[in-house]
Amino acid sequence: MAEIYIGLMSGTSADSIDCVALDLSSEEIKVLGCKNFEIPKDLKKDIIQSSQSPKVKKDLIQSLDFRMADVLVGSVKAILTELSIDIEAVKGIGSHGQTIKHEPRSKFPYTLQIGNPQKISDDLNLRTVGNYRHDDIEAGGEGAPLTPIFHEKVFGKDKTRKVIINIGGITNITFLDYPKKIGFDSGPGNCLMDSWSRAHDIGNYDDKGSWASSGTINLSLLEIMMSDEYFLRDYPKSTGPDYFSYEWIQKNLRSLSKEISPEDVQATLLQVTTLSLIESINTLKLSDENIYLCGGGVHNEFLCNELKKQSKSEIRTTLDLGIDPDYLEAICFGWLAKQRIENKKFNLSDITGSNGEVYLGRIYEPSK
Repeated sequence: MAEIYIGLMSGTSADSIDCVALDLSSEEIKVLGCKNFEIPKDLKKDIIQSSQSPKVKKDLIQSLDFRMADVLVGSVKAILTELSIDIEAVKGIGSHGQTIKHEPRSKFPYTLQIGNPQKISDDLNLRTVGNYRHDDIEAGGEGAPLTPIFHEKVFGKDKTRKVIINIGGITNITFLDYPKKIGFDSGPGNCLMDSWSRAHDIGNYDDKGSWASSGTINLSLLEIMMSDEYFLRDYPKSTGPDYFSYEWIQKNLRSLSKEISPEDVQATLLQVTTLSLIESINTLKLSDENIYLCGGGVHNEFLCNELKKQSKSEIRTTLDLGIDPDYLEAICFGWLAKQRIENKKFNLSDITGSNGEVYLGRIYEPSK
């Protein structure tokens, strides 16, 4: 008998919602269907502004929390209708939520995701798992990335060394070296390039990296940006678009003695993503391990070509491992929902630096 779970992921790029329906009745994860849903323009605009602002008003966050939940609920209903799945057959929802702030190393560590899981649970009358990062942070961890434990589950069966790289708004790395696993955020993925593209009316993102490819890397700006403290820090570490923001770009540009063209800035930002990732990979002291990409960054052809040129290893996508690179994270959080509902704990000390075993996610029951 099928055990149907829904996984929802809205990445740090805030571009759209990835929604998957899974059958988790056996060890083999069966994807019943997957679909991508646009986030409404007005909501997307408010999300981006809030994540980039140093301070956000409480009433705005509460409003965004409920507005995002409505969109997530609509996504679940749409995919169930499309797949002809009765909602009563669904055992649970796993929703990561949309990250607005992530400050695991502040004086009072915290992380903030919107997309109220209690509202999702109430509106769908389904058990929902959300707030995946909180318990890890309370246990002294970074709260992210959490995907390495899922990467080990689905990609670690053959016990061969491999690297999984998710390029979303932020880039995170998983190194599987049985029985060990390492995971951390290397730095920006698409977030800086997306911010710069929006600011210059190119669009919400630089399609295939074509704008970046028209520019020339400014070595002075690149050196300034790569001297950022985050890149010098050892793992475990995690970050978010609230740190690598439009203001971060402006701050670094103010350090230059002369103005440079927008396309040259974009070319340099793409190189920051590339170089921070390559340097992070180099710290792992790999030999000939294969590297597999996933996340929205796989569609940035110029970025992928730059990575291939600068990497010593062969670069593929997770499609070669049997999972669509666009939906891997949504599948992960659907799977994690089942683990949480079954009260399974995980030791993430080598990934996030947390102490002991922790639950990943909090369970929200329908209040009706």
